[in-house]
Amino acid sequence: HEECEEALALLLRHPDVEALTKVMELLTEHFQHEESLMKASGFGSPGEKFSPYANHVKDHERILDIGFVELAKHQQPNSSIPEMTCSEASA
Repeated sequence: HEECEEALALLLRHPDVEALTKVMELLTEHFQHEESLMKASGFGSPGEKFSPYANHVKDHERILDIGFVELAKHQQPNSSIPEMTCSEASA
């Protein structure tokens, strides 16, 4: 979690596409790893539609969806990286 926390703190200090990209890469990797550990250990009844595991995975999906939507808003193909404003980063 420490690496994710550091990336999120950097994003708050420097709200730009580069920092958000780093956050999204780290969160995606972290969530995949966490879900595989949970599934391997049988935590939260994996495989059942309504389970702590399924709900946790849905939380991960919601978080990633929010981040990737924000990233898409600020990415400009073949141009310089636009900087996000603090209000956009904290909204």
